[in-house]
Amino acid sequence: MKNFLFKSATALALTTALATAAATGASADGGTSNPPSAVSTYHAAHVTIQKAFTASVASAKAALHSAITSATTTAQRQAAHAAFKAAVQSAVATRNAAVAALGTPPTKAAPGSSKPSLKTQHGAIDTTFRDAVASAKSALKASLSTATTSAQRIAARQAFQAAVASAVSARQSALAALKTPPVQ
Repeated sequence: MKNFLFKSATALALTTALATAAATGASADGGTSNPPSAVSTYHAAHVTIQKAFTASVASAKAALHSAITSATTTAQRQAAHAAFKAAVQSAVATRNAAVAALGTPPTKAAPGSSKPSLKTQHGAIDTTFRDAVASAKSALKASLSTATTSAQRIAARQAFQAAVASAVSARQSALAALKTPPVQ
C-alpha cells in the first residue's frame, strides 16, 4: 500500500510539473514583451521535468533511509530496497513519458535568417504546383462525368489544359523569383 501511494505521488508530482511547465511556457510574460521562443519553452519544460524526477528520487531515498533505520529484520530491509527500486523505476518511466510528451526539441533559427531556406521554398512551390494540377484533374473528372456532348468534353479538356498551363507558368515565375535554377 505504501509503495502504491508513493508511486501515485511520484506520478502526480511529475504530471503536475509537466502541466506547470507547459502553462508557464504558454503564458510566461503575459504579453508585455516578446514571447519566449519555442526552444526556451521546451528547455524550461525539460528542466521542470528533470527537477521533479530528481525530487521524486530524493524522496525515495529518504523513504529508503527511514525504512532501513526502522527495519529490524533482513526481510524488512530487502522490502525497503525493493520498494526503493520500484519507486525509482516508476519515476524513470514517468519522466520518460513526460519527455516523450514534449516531443522533439525545436531547433534554433539560423542567426539573421528570417526567410525560409531555399529548399523549403522550392518544396512550397512544388506543393502548390502539384495541388493546382490535382485540382485541375478533379475538375476535369467532374466535368467529363457530367458532359453529355462531345463539345462539352472538348471544353472540359481545354479547361484542364489551360489550368495546367497556368500552374506551370505560376511555378516557373515563382522559381524565377528565387533567382536560382530549379532543381530537377
